Amino acid sequence: MTEIEQDDEWVPLEGVSSVELHQEEPEQGTLVSWQTALRAASTVMAELLQRIETASRAIQSTGLVDEAGRVRRRDRPAWQSPYGPPQRRR
Repeated sequence: MTEIEQDDEWVPLEGVSSVELHQEEPEQGTLVSWQTALRAASTVMAELLQRIETASRAIQSTGLVDEAGRVRRRDRPAWQSPYGPPQRRR
């Protein structure tokens, strides 16, 4: 008879005489070396950075963003707050 632990005490398990555990080795074709995975990740990151750089240049070419990435607002003078003129106290 085999017992299992349940609620911090051993309980008999009827009908089970033994338990065997087998660990199978994965197929050789499914393993990927860490060098291969690192190369693939590096390629993806380089492509992503290139796309971000292309998008950044495209946005800067519109003239709405300066070279530092700050948005240029053309709908009001530089001295005026983006929230409108100051409220006057009465």
